[in-house]
Amino acid sequence: MLSTFSTMAVPNISVYDIQSEANQPFRMVRFSIPGGVPSPDEFVNALSTVEGKIPGNLPVLINGRGPIWGYGMLIHAAHPTPAVATYDPRMLGYVIVETHDERFKLGDMVPAIEEQDKASPN
Repeated sequence: MLSTFSTMAVPNISVYDIQSEANQPFRMVRFSIPGGVPSPDEFVNALSTVEGKIPGNLPVLINGRGPIWGYGMLIHAAHPTPAVATYDPRMLGYVIVETHDERFKLGDMVPAIEEQDKASPN
């Protein structure tokens, strides 16, 4: 289905590996949307540029401010991973929202990870 609007608010999505303070490795999916609210087609197009970098053997952390349907698309792309967590700034951490690994339970918290000098591009 084609969008009926175009805002030219193209999301920027980056994917990279990072380690927690406890040396637990994660795959970070961070996004920003400069210029307003993207159309679903704009979000799909941006996701398609990094989609192949998301799956793997690392749990995925998703961080960004955007529409719930955009989060749904990112969670779907991260489905074949041990676990997926989304950032909640009010809780200062990530909440597990999907899991296929007994180490992670729905609702578990992953403390926010200080990213300075820890991120390695993927």
